[in-house]
Amino acid sequence: MNLQQLRYVAALAEARSFTKAAESAFVVQSALSQQIRKLEGELGVQLFERTTRSVSLTSDGEALMPLIHQVLSGIDRIMVDAQALSGTIGGRLTVGMMEVPPDSLDVAAMMATFHARYPDVSVTLRSGGSDLLIDAIRDRKLDVAIVGSNVAAAGGRLTHTELFNEPLIAVLSAAHPLVAKPSLQLSELAELPFIDFPSGYGLRHETDRGFTGVPRRVAFEVTRVDEVIQFVRNDLGVALLPESVAAARAGGDPSLVLRPVAGANLHRQVNLVAPGRTVRSAACDAFIRCVHDHVQRTGR
Repeated sequence: MNLQQLRYVAALAEARSFTKAAESAFVVQSALSQQIRKLEGELGVQLFERTTRSVSLTSDGEALMPLIHQVLSGIDRIMVDAQALSGTIGGRLTVGMMEVPPDSLDVAAMMATFHARYPDVSVTLRSGGSDLLIDAIRDRKLDVAIVGSNVAAAGGRLTHTELFNEPLIAVLSAAHPLVAKPSLQLSELAELPFIDFPSGYGLRHETDRGFTGVPRRVAFEVTRVDEVIQFVRNDLGVALLPESVAAARAGGDPSLVLRPVAGANLHRQVNLVAPGRTVRSAACDAFIRCVHDHVQRTGR
């Protein structure tokens, strides 16, 4: 029995697919399958039920998985403590990042600072909606993530820290009749088709929260700020964006108009989510310190 075999078992139990497990473990499928069968032979129990269409844990596998996870977590803890004792911070860091335009948070500048301080850490960035990123941290696929407001989904084993927040403002086509008003009401916006992000994205969470009790219609769901701007420019609907993003992306565009929303609690909160302190790597802790330093220095 060896540590890699246990990691393969954990990957297969999570993915329930040899192909996906092999991809996540960066190994060819035949090698992963062979090592798991070898481990099953050494243990004298079958861990997985295998069919042509699916893979699932046996009752013996279910019984042993908590112990396997405990062993793997213990090894991770040894690595964290060893790095702390040596004073050397290295290894790999996988960072989740919702779409954050540089107008809100200059990720490239932040990463440049981190790399200058810790050149021995290799960083991989993964993008996605806030819910997806939080789930990935919980499943140990990410070390840390910058996400939107829906941090309630983080729960139990994860920690979160607010980095900054800002109001959401309406972005409309300059041809729309409502641009004659200096500010807009929720009820007025609710009558218009919306361009918004899919469920699971931080901005969608905040917009839905702001419109609680006020029905609205989302006509188009997109995943990038540039797409939001293009759809509004073509008068396909209205959108709500963080003030800094809207000002930078649409403020100088004569075909677009920005308006505050009066009497509404609409804002975007940006949070840093990570595992609990006992399971973080030294690189993860270093990155968290770097993010806080950057936000304190720049205001965001």
